[in-house]
Amino acid sequence: MTTAVKYFLLIINNKKARNTIIGIVIGVIAAVLFLLMFTYESTQQNAAPIAEKAKEEYSFWQTHTPGSQNLSCQGERYCSYFKSSVTDWCCYFVGYCIQESGYETKDFGFAPGTIMWTSNLKELGKLKSADNYTPQVGNLIFFDYGGRSHYKATGNVDHIGIVVEVKDNSVTVIAGNEYNGQTSNWATVSYVNKYILQLNDDSIACYGAVGSAIEKGLANVTRNVITHNEVGVFYNELDNSDFGSVIANDNGALSVGAYGWHGNNALSLLRKAYSISNAEINRVALSYSNTGRKVIAAITNGSDWSSYVPDSYTCSCIKAMLLTNAGIEAQNQTSTENAEEYIAICQENNINDKRAIVYCADILNQFGTGSFDKNVYGNGHNGVLYGVSNATLDSVYSSKRAWSDSNYSYETRRKWTYDYLKGLSDTDFS
Repeated sequence: MTTAVKYFLLIINNKKARNTIIGIVIGVIAAVLFLLMFTYESTQQNAAPIAEKAKEEYSFWQTHTPGSQNLSCQGERYCSYFKSSVTDWCCYFVGYCIQESGYETKDFGFAPGTIMWTSNLKELGKLKSADNYTPQVGNLIFFDYGGRSHYKATGNVDHIGIVVEVKDNSVTVIAGNEYNGQTSNWATVSYVNKYILQLNDDSIACYGAVGSAIEKGLANVTRNVITHNEVGVFYNELDNSDFGSVIANDNGALSVGAYGWHGNNALSLLRKAYSISNAEINRVALSYSNTGRKVIAAITNGSDWSSYVPDSYTCSCIKAMLLTNAGIEAQNQTSTENAEEYIAICQENNINDKRAIVYCADILNQFGTGSFDKNVYGNGHNGVLYGVSNATLDSVYSSKRAWSDSNYSYETRRKWTYDYLKGLSDTDFS
């Protein structure tokens, strides 16, 4: 027996020493868990950097005055940032939050005037009607104080802010250049303000569907490709109708949502929505009577939807659930988790070419996460990507993996994905 072992046994047999060691171990474990929780919370809070920057600015002005910063007014902080004299500064406030979050303002349609800004967003394909779009944290929000009908008739917008929270059919906004009263010198007495509005507030004209997700990067390209191939729209351009996609019989089972979640994955998505807000999902279920109760039972019990094909009325119920705030948030979370999972699976199979990763990730979403595995389907049937390793986009595309099987042809899907990825620059993945 070595001296080290004897010393260890001596310590263990000493009650006081043993308790000290146990206390230290528990303390270390608690510290690690706290660090992990803090990191997770920070990650969640920073999911929309533009909204976070707006919150920082609002908090800043709760404890500071313009005079303490050698400024004539709050607006000077944002106007001078863009080398402008103090004028109506709502656009400059939003532009400041965008640029200070690490984004390029041109990618968000930035303009010093609201009407020009919405025109730019329209050209970018990111201008969304307030009538049928559910905003997300980080979106831009535009107001016409003449009402939505006036906006539709004229295209006028008076004001811009940033969405910092969406909850219970309401939206929390932070905006600059706001003042509760009349003054002939508006810009110099206005301030950064925070308030809550109902989503059906008539003054809300439209939204800029930007900032709700990472604009660039491997995961974002992956999400965009998958949603394009499933519902025909890039993820950061989705409207409500895309989040509510329901196909009763998609190769033998239900398929739902922006990713075309299939079978039990569709049920898992609804369970996540239920965990986010069971009140919202239950309200929908109540309006569908017995059908709604059956869907809730499936969500809360151990049902198997691997070959479930619902009737049209049940599809309507499921669609309504998907279109709740909880349903959309569940899709936001799950799509990100899935994209990261697919990327990790590709890397585990020695695929490091970023275009090849996205190409294979789309196949993983379509054919399952076992697509690289041998005999994954049983009876000697390997996954469609079995044997693929160290692939480039060209090599995996040329191999015609997952182009077709005995019943379906996916050549069009594979070709579009290949052409799209070939057209991207390297910076789109960074």
